[in-house]
Amino acid sequence: MDIVLLISVVILLIGAKPCFKKPNSGYISREQTACINGFFVLIVFLRHFKGYIELGRFDKVFSVIDGWTGQLIVVPFLFFSGYGIMLSIQKKGLPYVNSVMTKRFPKVWFHFAVAVALFVPVNLYLGNHYPLKKILLSMIGWDGIGNSNWYIFDTLALYAMTFLSFRIFSKDRKKGLYLMFLLTGAFLFFMAKHRPGYWYNTAIAYPLGMLYASIEPEVGKWFQKLPMNRLIVFTAGGVLLAASSFHKNAFTSYELFVLGAVLVMLVLSLKVKLGNPLLRFFGKYVFEIYILQRIPMLLLKDHISNKYILFAVCFAVTIIISVLFRLLFDMIDKLFDKLTSNIQKNSKKSA
Repeated sequence: MDIVLLISVVILLIGAKPCFKKPNSGYISREQTACINGFFVLIVFLRHFKGYIELGRFDKVFSVIDGWTGQLIVVPFLFFSGYGIMLSIQKKGLPYVNSVMTKRFPKVWFHFAVAVALFVPVNLYLGNHYPLKKILLSMIGWDGIGNSNWYIFDTLALYAMTFLSFRIFSKDRKKGLYLMFLLTGAFLFFMAKHRPGYWYNTAIAYPLGMLYASIEPEVGKWFQKLPMNRLIVFTAGGVLLAASSFHKNAFTSYELFVLGAVLVMLVLSLKVKLGNPLLRFFGKYVFEIYILQRIPMLLLKDHISNKYILFAVCFAVTIIISVLFRLLFDMIDKLFDKLTSNIQKNSKKSA
């Protein structure tokens, strides 16, 4: 795992350009965030793969880093998702807010439910039999049948909260953002009563991304104005990471841990422009890689003894089925969009 982690870091650095004299103006562009997401989905793959092998002497560095970072590896996904959705709300207004529940939510859920359905025959082949209730709950992310689940459950919940917040305050985005934080807090409180901490302790990154989208025009200029400004933020983020890491089991400390990670990530993104096309490719398929990666791991873990070969095969198979899954659902999504568009046109005519 240490060797694969090193290779992942090398891939991150290939094509990267330091921005010492002038900060990276595209520090939160689609290209940059896709590269960041691409790197972290590799780390997610490593995290999950670790659970299917016996760890040895060449896995110690990764284990230490993995133990310290914990759930921070999904913070970029949530932060950039909230940031992107808020930008779309600012540009498109209420029609986009409505589309969060009429298009984005059902698409993500449907893709996830179909992916979970693929785990049913996999489990039957492996001799695992689950009751129908467990399978159905798995399809909304509340349970699991070998699949990753909590991240999608949180994502769907955050989409629903986004719709409610900015539908209620459709003419006042500031109040909508306040309500989004309030609803997220209520969600965290609810989840703390029913699920372990890793299910919810990074969800705050999503509204933080929305907040940053709201203040980025001013803050972005401040960030880029003086090196001292970036140093202040980077130091503040580092202090939060260091201080809160000693009490990560405490809820408030973990939220400060997440905030520290966001601040450090933003400053590093200003200082380094990423440009690896391989990472951009992985960043394009975050959802599919995240959801489907356990299928080859489950099927092959008892058939390939060499863990490096097992890793390479599992990763290759994951990429192949992720691309195929996306191609299939791109076609299905186009049909869905066409159908909903026709329904909306017919409803307007009848009205």
